Amino acid sequence: MPNFISADELFQRISYIIEAENTAPVNKLLHETLVLTCTEGLAGSNLVFGNLFAQVDFLCKKNRVNGNDTRAIQHMRRASNRAESMAHDELMYACRALALFVSAVFNVDIPSYLVGQIPVEDKPQQEFKHIDYRYIRGLVTECSDDTFTVNIDQDATEKQLTLHFKPHQTYLKTLLKKGSQVNLLDVDSAKEAGVIVLEPDYLVDISGIARCFSDYGHHPFTYLVNAMSPAANSQAILLGNFAGTALDDIIKGNGHYNWQETLKKNFKDKALEYCTCSDLNRKEDFRVAAIRQTQNIQQIVAELFGDFHCDLMQPQTNVTFSREKAILEPSFVCEQLGLQGRVDLMTTDFKLLVEQKSGSNFNIQRQMPNEYGSFQKEEHYVQLLLYYGVLRQNFNISSSKIDMRLLYSKYPLPGGLVVVNFYQKLFHEAISLRNRIVANEFSFAIDGFDNITDVLSVDTINENQLNTPFFFKYIQPRLEEIIQPLHHLTPLEKAYYERMMTFVFREQLAAKVGGKEGLNNCTADLWNMPLASKKEAGNIYTDLTISAKAKSKDINGYDIITLNIPDQGEEFLPNFRLGDLVYLYSYAPEEEPDVRKSLLFKGNIIKLHTNSITIKTVNPIPNEGTMWAIEHSGSDIGGTSAIRSLHQFITSAPKCRQLLLAQRAPERDLTLQLTQSYHPTYDPLLLKAFQAKDYFLLVGPPGTGKTSMALQYMVREALAKGESILLMSYTNRAVDEICGMLSDNAIDYIRIGNEYSCDERYRSHLLSEYIENNPKLTAIRERIMGTRVIVGTTSTLQSKSYLFELKSFSMAIIDEASQILEPNLVGLLSKLPKFILIGDHKQLPAVVQQEVNDSAVHDKRLHDIKLTNCRNSLFERLILVEEAAKRTDFVGVLRVQGRMHPAVAAFPNRMFYFKECLKPVPLSHQKETRLHYELPSQDTLDDALKVHRMLFIPSKTCYHSQLSDKVNPEEAHIVAILLGRIYRFYGNSFDADKTIGVIVPYRNQIAMIRKEIEKLGIKALERISIDTVERYQGSQRDVIIYSFTVQHRYQLDFLTANCFEENGHIIDRKLNVAVTRARKQMIITGNEMVLNQDPIFKELIASCELGHL
Repeated sequence: MPNFISADELFQRISYIIEAENTAPVNKLLHETLVLTCTEGLAGSNLVFGNLFAQVDFLCKKNRVNGNDTRAIQHMRRASNRAESMAHDELMYACRALALFVSAVFNVDIPSYLVGQIPVEDKPQQEFKHIDYRYIRGLVTECSDDTFTVNIDQDATEKQLTLHFKPHQTYLKTLLKKGSQVNLLDVDSAKEAGVIVLEPDYLVDISGIARCFSDYGHHPFTYLVNAMSPAANSQAILLGNFAGTALDDIIKGNGHYNWQETLKKNFKDKALEYCTCSDLNRKEDFRVAAIRQTQNIQQIVAELFGDFHCDLMQPQTNVTFSREKAILEPSFVCEQLGLQGRVDLMTTDFKLLVEQKSGSNFNIQRQMPNEYGSFQKEEHYVQLLLYYGVLRQNFNISSSKIDMRLLYSKYPLPGGLVVVNFYQKLFHEAISLRNRIVANEFSFAIDGFDNITDVLSVDTINENQLNTPFFFKYIQPRLEEIIQPLHHLTPLEKAYYERMMTFVFREQLAAKVGGKEGLNNCTADLWNMPLASKKEAGNIYTDLTISAKAKSKDINGYDIITLNIPDQGEEFLPNFRLGDLVYLYSYAPEEEPDVRKSLLFKGNIIKLHTNSITIKTVNPIPNEGTMWAIEHSGSDIGGTSAIRSLHQFITSAPKCRQLLLAQRAPERDLTLQLTQSYHPTYDPLLLKAFQAKDYFLLVGPPGTGKTSMALQYMVREALAKGESILLMSYTNRAVDEICGMLSDNAIDYIRIGNEYSCDERYRSHLLSEYIENNPKLTAIRERIMGTRVIVGTTSTLQSKSYLFELKSFSMAIIDEASQILEPNLVGLLSKLPKFILIGDHKQLPAVVQQEVNDSAVHDKRLHDIKLTNCRNSLFERLILVEEAAKRTDFVGVLRVQGRMHPAVAAFPNRMFYFKECLKPVPLSHQKETRLHYELPSQDTLDDALKVHRMLFIPSKTCYHSQLSDKVNPEEAHIVAILLGRIYRFYGNSFDADKTIGVIVPYRNQIAMIRKEIEKLGIKALERISIDTVERYQGSQRDVIIYSFTVQHRYQLDFLTANCFEENGHIIDRKLNVAVTRARKQMIITGNEMVLNQDPIFKELIASCELGHL
């Protein structure tokens, strides 16, 4: 049953806030309490609320809170988001509003102990506060033919506003729904908004909108079809990429430029694309085209910024732009317009905005102006107009202050540089398309994708009813190739495709706006989450200063930036890892960092220390800026990749679809034998795996050597049979592990990926490293063809699927397959004749943001193929398919584990692996009859540690009003004492990487434990790994300490969120991973009273010996 937080607990929190006014971060505590109240109020609801504004509004209406109290609650919400502290009176009124909200949501009276502490009435209205009509965030309450009404999110006296639709906005009548969020920009005296943006927290990429504008119209379904289309690779695309690199090099080169350097650099970055490009040099020699592009770009750059003594023509006009202020590819996030994007070139004084295009433009070639009286293509015009709109909203730049140019690098001056003016009508059309795309994607996520395939057609997309020969010869066939197969699916295929697409769009919605604010990471957290909450989550570095700049290549600008990290606060624990994609941006020291007010520079973290961080930026950063911040960079790649993958699968060969949808039984070839014996434990499974012709599923419980042994033997056997294999996993860490196994066994391989997502030890296997020694296309192509083992993440290979056009594989082996969602995998599998999935569905699955009931499947046809919940992996579903068919030939289970001592393994074996019945190898540490803690005991705790391999130490309740529920100082103290004892017992043999590790459910508890360790003064303990269960999966230590941390019943839901039932047993995947990390000893500390309310935790405690400090 769910574990609810009670109204009394929340009222107690409000009382604590009042008492701790001068000693605690009260704004943060108010915000946390509000989040908890909303979470409880919305429990079990399938509605999507991206932010607290919408959640509070909905709950106030649902629970009939009067208008004045609703306004007070919303004011309290806004105040809790601020960084500056509240005055005493304002805090008391905020606590009153919060108490009223808790009372309404739980339908209980405010307790007497609180009534005397808070004001009886709301704060009297003082001066009349006017609405800021330039920018209004509102929630739609009603909509008619001519008008719509919104509740506005401002501290203004008026709380509602009724607006009239302008003629070009009437399309919104069918899109606006009760509860929709809108941004209203530039509302005039006639109560009409200049711009209306639907669901503005849902950012849409500007280039994606622009791509939809074509001669045949701009229907929102075009956006969907573009997402379904396979990753393209052509000479035109490669030339565009090269031209972008050339522009960068010419701008940075200060007059020193060599096109061959650009080509070499570009070839190194895009080697796989060059090798697999089917039309390379077919119509035109690539080098000739590339040289022409660079000459034109040099000429145009001289025109814009002045001549650096090159041989090309002098500028024809007075130079008005400063080369020193030129910056390349800054990114933008614009919540006001609901847009994000990256512009090719601009100046930091906002005087110049340039978008580059390398392809053909027939208007320029024929010198025939378009309908706008100019030479730009409409989609490029739209792109530039939207970038300008972002600059106007984010930085308050008027169109008269900025020069907009389209750089067509295929053409010399004057045609290659087109001046663009702001065009209101086309800008409004682009925003209208953005709103219709968002309405579609909300509908796909909330109402489902059912029957969308029926209404998707070329006729619908061809809004302008274009009937030219060019359309029929080139455009229609390309669209039909994507759309037509969807009209010929079997009922089962259609049901599967539509249900999985709904799941993918729900995940995308959660990733962009969050299911519930404060609970998951989402892009909108960049502006919706208060700075204090970002700090607590470790999702932002602030007050950074640049300490060093370097160039990754001589011809680059400064793109390796090292920054000093000052003290980020006592509780701060960074939630950043090496390789993470981040935004780096500057801000004024007197202001709060805000991505919406800054030029953002994307980059990867390449070094990370306590007091410094190094970022490799995509492009050099400007010289301006004294104070810098770093936040996580959002990306749409995950959602688009899954949409593309599902389309690849559902349009693949019928044989493949039938296999994965359990309409065709897998086959095997019993004549096949192994070329040699590898190991008596693994040989029978290896034989079954190679006899399987379609797929084989290998279950690898903890410590059974699925990567180090089983995968190694599979690779060796495949190579002995002369086969070519593709090895994949979901995370870069897991792929590094595969590379380590291959390197240890002297097996040659190529790693697909970039250097910053690959461990240094294996970078010599990247294609870019081969190119350093032999930068020739034929040599690299031969290298790819001649290498029989290719390794990479599933997402990288999905995005580079043109590899399969160059190279065929006998099979793929996917490690950690239980951590990959089905939509992310099926597209890749459809390109392969055979696959082996290795995983353990009883360990942690892939992270899914939507609620379990949202991803549940209710279609009997899908239940018949064992698809009961979309959050389950394909690995798990196929195991159930094989069990239902009573087949054992295509599933193997590794049952011999070399990690846990039998005393540690007893609990997970009994509770979770009752079917698999894991046995020890046994290795020497598994045969030991006692722990080798030889020093004399200091007390009864030492006695217990020496004797018991499974030990539970109860912690006392220690609730502190100023501390988050995600920390527990009492348990942090217990953990530090235990660490000190184990360190003393190990003495000189202590190894921070192998001896002991600490697992916690919340990241916040890590910092608390680190502080307690520092008090011990033992340097070796400061280097041990303390991390969450999710991060510990795949690791092991001699001794594991698990600090449960929780002190409230409602927190048990978080701990037990990854459970499923098997043969009447509850399989708690998170607990299973935690307990199975230990080789010799497992020590657990937790609040016994809370933990005993969960039957599995109660059983765990009963399985342990009781210890006391």
